[in-house]
Amino acid sequence: HHAQANRRRLLLLYVAGGLLPGLVAAVVLGVLVGPVAGSVAGAVVLAVVAVGLVRGAVPIALRVVGGRAVSAVEVPALANLGDGLWATFGVRPPHFWLVDAPVANACTMAGTSGHAVLVVTTGLLDRLGLIELEGVVAHELAHVKRHDASVSAVAVATVGPIAMLTGSDRWLRVAVGRGREYAADRLAVLQVRYPPGLRDALTAIGHNPAPGPGSVFTGGRWAATRWVWIDPLVGAGEDAQPEGLLDATAVRRAALAEW
Repeated sequence: HHAQANRRRLLLLYVAGGLLPGLVAAVVLGVLVGPVAGSVAGAVVLAVVAVGLVRGAVPIALRVVGGRAVSAVEVPALANLGDGLWATFGVRPPHFWLVDAPVANACTMAGTSGHAVLVVTTGLLDRLGLIELEGVVAHELAHVKRHDASVSAVAVATVGPIAMLTGSDRWLRVAVGRGREYAADRLAVLQVRYPPGLRDALTAIGHNPAPGPGSVFTGGRWAATRWVWIDPLVGAGEDAQPEGLLDATAVRRAALAEW
């Protein structure tokens, strides 16, 4: 059900991404040549941009996030934990991407092929133990399984520029959908050996330091990516529950106390 809903969401994002350049092309060619030529040009441009997003969304999103690709040898904890989890979730082993930041956080971007990129910060690797880290990895693999990670990449690539310009993450939140972090938590704890590990991870993440200047967790880049991270409330305080959101870190931690 969730995977089908996300496929529909992806289709809408592809069309939305190509709509503006398609309209521009249609208007320009319509004025210069004629309405028929404008309509054809608009449709062609929309299709080209949409197809380009299929291939280019993940690289664009990773460029916004910052960081670099790393091998499994450079992040042995992730690689060792994942050996069992990839098969458990029935997903391909992801590539690893490391962001140099003291804030503990993680997210995942994926293409339509399902091959994902697991993004973690140095702060996450430094501050979490293996049990807590297993919970975070399981949470991110749940996003891959549900096709949330594909939506994340396309949403950042299409809606992200608007968020960066305006400083508002409202449309990104709409694009990725509400309640998805909560849903990923619930799927993750069903697959790990020690379910309280994810709750403990969210507790540690809730004590994140305030991000410094230039961090991906501040300014326009934060607005463009906020709702794809496991902790979307960086800098808001451990017990922040704005509007009682299901995706609020404190709300999710309380829900996981039942496990």
